[in-house]
Order: sequence, then C-alpha cells, then structure tokens
Amino acid sequence: MKLFNRLIIYFFGLFSIVTFFLSIAGYLGDWNRYLEVTANFKLQYLLLSFCTFFFWLLTCRYYWLCLSLICLILNLAIIAPWYFEVQQQVIDTNYEPLRVLAFNVLHQNERYNDAIKFTQDRKVDIAIFLEATPPWDAKLLALQETFPYHFSAKKLQIEIYSKFPLKDTEIQLYGTYRGLVISQVTVGKSDFVFVATHAYPQFYYGQEGWQIRNEQLEKGIGNQLGKLDKPVIIAGDINITMWSPQYKSMIANSNLKNARQGFGILPTQSIYFPQTSWLAIPLDHFLVSQEVLVTNMETGKNIGSDHLPILLDVLIPNQTR
Repeated sequence: MKLFNRLIIYFFGLFSIVTFFLSIAGYLGDWNRYLEVTANFKLQYLLLSFCTFFFWLLTCRYYWLCLSLICLILNLAIIAPWYFEVQQQVIDTNYEPLRVLAFNVLHQNERYNDAIKFTQDRKVDIAIFLEATPPWDAKLLALQETFPYHFSAKKLQIEIYSKFPLKDTEIQLYGTYRGLVISQVTVGKSDFVFVATHAYPQFYYGQEGWQIRNEQLEKGIGNQLGKLDKPVIIAGDINITMWSPQYKSMIANSNLKNARQGFGILPTQSIYFPQTSWLAIPLDHFLVSQEVLVTNMETGKNIGSDHLPILLDVLIPNQTR
C-alpha cells in the first residue's frame, strides 16, 4: 500500500512539473516551431493544473500545491478573457448582416452529403471549404443550386461558394499549396474584402513550412489585409492558436480582431475526437476589421473531419459608394 501511495505521489509530482514547464515553453515560441507547438494546449494544461491542484490540496502537500496554483493561474489568465465580451466599435450608420461558414473537410473524409446538408441547413451566405481535394471539389458543386457564385482555387485546395458576387478574386500563394484567396464582395450597401485562407501546419513540412506559415501570417494577413481601408473578413484554418507569439504579433501589427472574443476559445481541431472540446485546440479562425460587429461565432457538429466547422454572424457597416 505504501508503494502504491508513493507511486501516486510520484505520478502527480511528475505531472505538476511537466505541466509547469510546458505552460512556460509556449511563451518562447518565437525561437522555434517545437516550442511554439507547446503553446497550443493551454486548455489541456489548465485542466491538468486543476487536477493536480486539488490532489495536492487534499494530501496537504503545500509546496506542490503552490506549483500547481502558479500553473493554474498562468493558463487561466489567458483563457478566461476569451469568455468576456469587449465593447465593439459602433459606427453611426446602418449595417448589413452576413453569415459565413468555414470548414476544413479533411481530404480523406467521405461525408460529402452531410457537409452539403449542413451548409444548406445553416443558411449561410458565404461558405468556404479547405482541403477540398478530389472528389470534394466535384461533390460540392451540388451547392451551386443555393450559391450562384463559386470560385475554385485548385492550387490551394479551397472552394468558395457565395450568394453574392465574388469580384476581382486573386490568389496569393505561400509555399506549394497554401495561401490566400482574396475577393471583393458587395452586400446591400456594404463593400468588404473577403478572404479564404489555409496556412501550413506549424509542426509539419519542416522548418521551411513553419517559416512560410509565419510569412503568410505576418505579411499576408497582418501587414497587408489588416491595413486595408475596407472592412475585412478572413476565414479559415491558419494552423495557429491565439496563444502563439506569432499570432499575437500578427494581431498587434494589424487592425484585426478575433471574432471568437466573448464566445469562448471554441476549440476546433483534434486528431481523434474533434467533437470533444477538452481534447481539441482552436486552429480555425475568423479575423475581422474593428468596424465589423460580431453578433455570434460558434462551432458546428462533427462531420467526419478532424476539424469542426465554424460559423460567424456579423454586421458590416454600409458605405456610400
């Protein structure tokens, strides 16, 4: 029995130490991609910290309790603010409503009809599909009955369906098959820039892929799109969480905000159980200009991918044209 008790103490002690160092390591993500990966799992570190904290509290081991408390505070301090609304910039004008869907379908996923039905049932105005390799691109053509405007970026494996014209659409390539699809869209009296994007994963494709992804975030999104004189809506999988130093730098250098602010961290991706939020991480995002009013952001149901679809409701300010 004593041996068993020692093993339990050892087990929780090891978890406390590992969780503490992983919680710190993410702040050093500017140095290399391996350290940045550790920044993705703040929710998991928080849950582990709660477990170890209550164990040390019940066993009256106060030195260990302090370590777990520090770890708990470190992670709670950057997760909790996402659940609090911030005051949005309200312009003295009218607004046009818009609903957007973004879904990384996972190329080997075969639930084509489920994805199509989900898109139609949620009555979205613009839908983007990532990793839409064959036969996804062909299967999704059934959406043309509902969405008369369609742009296929085969090189980027991105399909865009819209109820409004996609004008002057251009593709910006980062690496071999990742990048941005940029369109000018008019809804009522509102003109805005709509961007569908997919970035390289931070851990795969080596150091070069990580650097290309960072260039896409910094130059393509942060410096270019974030400083346009029109409202901007960016949708897609940028393979980064809000806790990464690269994400924070991108937001700081732009005029963009994350639409999930006030709606929680909304985890979207997990290799095994995307529908189980405590195992997933938030890699899929909607980034919008400050003048765009966000009324709702949510995740959809599991449709066979390692990502959950994400949905956005916004109000776009009218402009005089």
